[in-house]
Amino acid sequence: MRRTRIALTRVALVATFLTAFTALAPSPAHAATTPRARMYQVTNNSRVSNGVREVGIHYTISKLARKHSIAMANRGSIFHTTNPSSFYLKGVKWSTWGENVGVTGGTITGMQSAFMNSPGHRSNILNRGFHRVAVGTYRDANGFLWVTVFFYG
Repeated sequence: MRRTRIALTRVALVATFLTAFTALAPSPAHAATTPRARMYQVTNNSRVSNGVREVGIHYTISKLARKHSIAMANRGSIFHTTNPSSFYLKGVKWSTWGENVGVTGGTITGMQSAFMNSPGHRSNILNRGFHRVAVGTYRDANGFLWVTVFFYG
């Protein structure tokens, strides 16, 4: 009986240490840890699974995309940028652009599924002329996630 308790205690201690050290281990480089990173990841996953090259991300323009997501949350409705060439693309070389906006109380994966089931949004995601994206996300006080994905090429 005593040996069983000692053995169980050792197993419990090992499990505790493994759990603690696993939690401290860095996540893989490809793991998306923020809503913005996850949205970027699922966008590229959709492109690759449909035979389209991945897009790069423009972090400076992503800050503007986030501002747009915040503006949508503050207004309580989704809307597109009225003049993207002056809002996003000032000083950036481009010839074509597109924009996906949305809001979800669910997951990024669910949002991407909705985008892929919408012909216009799907067209933006799979457009071979787009080489870069800007991704902005904002979670409001009610837990809704507002998303702006700006594509350009």
